[in-house]
Amino acid sequence: MKQQQGFTIIELIVVIVVLGILAATAIPRFANIGTEARIASMRGVEGSMLAAKEIVRAKWYAAGSTSLSTVTTADGTSVVVTTGTGATAGLPTAAGMVSALSVSGNITCAVSGGNAVCNPTGFAACTMTYDPTNGVVTAAVATADCGG
Repeated sequence: MKQQQGFTIIELIVVIVVLGILAATAIPRFANIGTEARIASMRGVEGSMLAAKEIVRAKWYAAGSTSLSTVTTADGTSVVVTTGTGATAGLPTAAGMVSALSVSGNITCAVSGGNAVCNPTGFAACTMTYDPTNGVVTAAVATADCGG
């Protein structure tokens, strides 16, 4: 009686088919990583905007003058703020927010329509917006907005 050595061609084909099915189900799961990374980056920008808003306002209050129109941060950045005594006093203007942020990589921030707007290059709908009239940061970072 002969002993079998190795695998038959049928066994090899079955293994290849099973591996192909596994790969076909796994690839779409990993293909969406770029969108998830953009969303995470924009959430980081959101946190930076919120922190910058509060740090600049706290520094403005600490200076003790409601007529102070700029605040200089620890790194020497000059941030333009709203003056006066209202609810928005001491908040960065749109241009002030853009100068207060230090984003890198493929994310750009600019003043648009009176707001500070940040978005990744090539994804105009994937935005984080700072409104200086009320200090609110608004996110448009759904999967559809950021390339998914």
